[in-house]
Amino acid sequence: MSIVVFAFLFSILIFSIALTQSAFAEELSGEIWESLSLMPTPRTEVVAVPVGEKIYAIGGFDRTGRGTNIVEVFDTKNNSWNSVSSMPERLHHVGAAAYNEEIYVVGGYKNGWNPSDSLFIYNTVTDTWRVGPSMPTARGALTVQFIGDTLYAVGGANTIALSLSEAFDTRTNSWQTKAPMPTAREHLSSAVVEDKLYVIGGRVMTMALNLGANEVYDPKTNSWEILEEMPTPRGGLTSSAINGTIFVFGGESPFGTFDQNEQYIPNQGWQTHMQMPNARHGLGSATVNDRIYVIGGGIVPGLSVSGLNESYYNPNYIPEFGLTLIVLSAGMGMMIYLFRRKIRLSH
Repeated sequence: MSIVVFAFLFSILIFSIALTQSAFAEELSGEIWESLSLMPTPRTEVVAVPVGEKIYAIGGFDRTGRGTNIVEVFDTKNNSWNSVSSMPERLHHVGAAAYNEEIYVVGGYKNGWNPSDSLFIYNTVTDTWRVGPSMPTARGALTVQFIGDTLYAVGGANTIALSLSEAFDTRTNSWQTKAPMPTAREHLSSAVVEDKLYVIGGRVMTMALNLGANEVYDPKTNSWEILEEMPTPRGGLTSSAINGTIFVFGGESPFGTFDQNEQYIPNQGWQTHMQMPNARHGLGSATVNDRIYVIGGGIVPGLSVSGLNESYYNPNYIPEFGLTLIVLSAGMGMMIYLFRRKIRLSH
């Protein structure tokens, strides 16, 4: 086989990869929502934090409209709930994220709508709480994530929507101020992919001013980049990362709650997926293994609560890299076959 023919076939192979990936991904679509055991305490503005194969549902509003200090744990292996030690304070609209076997709970609102600067740290092994250094700026309706040893607390509101970004270093036990987000907002969501913090959606002090903002923070350069906006602007939403992508669920507006399920693929863009069985806002989400669990939240805008617990997954999912390998292997196999056939025919 001549070099020219080989190059021609190889170019066809590369072109076919680009075409086949999207078609193959569509063909493999087998999205499933599954209803699971209800959370014992119905609530909204709750956070869900995964540690191992368990998910911790923390704080939120109860059905009376009071903040709660209740913490309940969902065991994904046996589809069951149990209660653990309560938070030191009743809080709603907190941010929370896990670091090793501990959960850091930051900010929120207490005694009605008074912004909190608290940092409470829960040890999942000893079932105990301790108090950490206060966050510099009291606020609720923020979003928090760990990248490495550092907890990032972004956005939220006190009397106004904030673009603020503050970071807690677990090594020095201290807070620092980081570069602010381009867009001030609260009731926002976030997820981490490849050590970058993606902050998505939110609103500006009212559900009538929902945003589709999508911005990414790089801790290595302490800088932000504005990305393609989310197709459905919304606040009161939740998001979780899985397989190097981000899924965004729920939210609210003056006209109702959202059942939208939209996926952001870094460096590619947005895709729309199978809607949630129950539209709601103020919900929490967590990724465990190959599933995203979406927990709690209000069915109607404003104060409403639920104990809904639903998982989303696609058993046929193959990551993009896997699709590339499949197509590449098939193409190379075809080329080897043609090459050997050429040799046989020439003798």
